[in-house]
Amino acid sequence: MLGPILAVTLSVPDLAAVERAYGDTLGYQVVDRGEISASVSELWDSSAVTGRPFLVMQPASGADVHFRFVQSPPVPGYSALKTLGWNANELLVEDVDAMPERLKESGFEIVAMPRNLSTTDDIKAMQAYGPAGEMIYFTTIKNPAFGLGQAESFVDRVFIVINGGRTMQSHLDFYGGVLGLELADPQPVRMSALNKIYGYDSEEMHPLSTANIGGPFMIELDQYPDIAIERPILPNDIPPGISIVSFQVDSLDSVPVDFRSGVSSPEGFPYGGGRAGVIVGPNGEWLELVERP
Repeated sequence: MLGPILAVTLSVPDLAAVERAYGDTLGYQVVDRGEISASVSELWDSSAVTGRPFLVMQPASGADVHFRFVQSPPVPGYSALKTLGWNANELLVEDVDAMPERLKESGFEIVAMPRNLSTTDDIKAMQAYGPAGEMIYFTTIKNPAFGLGQAESFVDRVFIVINGGRTMQSHLDFYGGVLGLELADPQPVRMSALNKIYGYDSEEMHPLSTANIGGPFMIELDQYPDIAIERPILPNDIPPGISIVSFQVDSLDSVPVDFRSGVSSPEGFPYGGGRAGVIVGPNGEWLELVERP
């Protein structure tokens, strides 16, 4: 069983811009910084990132879910929601209707204004590009019965990571059939940001499922338009945009998927001296699995 989510790693061209935007606008705090060690780049099988500056940021709530930003060169042909794999982070916020005002004159660009989901009025969300072109969903959950938690600071933790796939069946086969997660039946839903970016009608529906993982977290599994492409990656590098999502697992020995570079125990965050390994999903998404202490 995957979960909880420990961290989301993003490849960004300008660490200083990210630190300002997430700190000043979202209230995130830097809890670690340094350079990517050889042991981490070996775990990722990505020698090009050795020595690159990184920083780790945590929400003001103190939730133990972090962003790890790695300074990396931009990749031609990459744009959020237009390639397969990890495409967006969804953050809990206290009042999504207040977010547009907060995002004014910041490093964020609004893509879609706050709106209730097409499936329920108990969840309201908006979408914006971050300072590195990353996609963020800001979401207020009005009903705690959903079991996903509620914001404990104005902008709180990641609670959903959004994965774009070529087909819904590719998601179901891997996350349900291979990893054995509990999946919701796919249903058509309105995806405001996707529709705007692709130039579709704002009410266009797309197939969506969710995978339950440990703790108050989910993986959203979207089927993307046929014109979405595989994510371009520079040689020996990590994927651009949302590169890696780190999950805790009970045991790496029971993972039925080959690791990119075997299993090791790199130093530093988020490993805590434990074993870790990276697997790749059916749409090019990288999952970093960290054994529980």
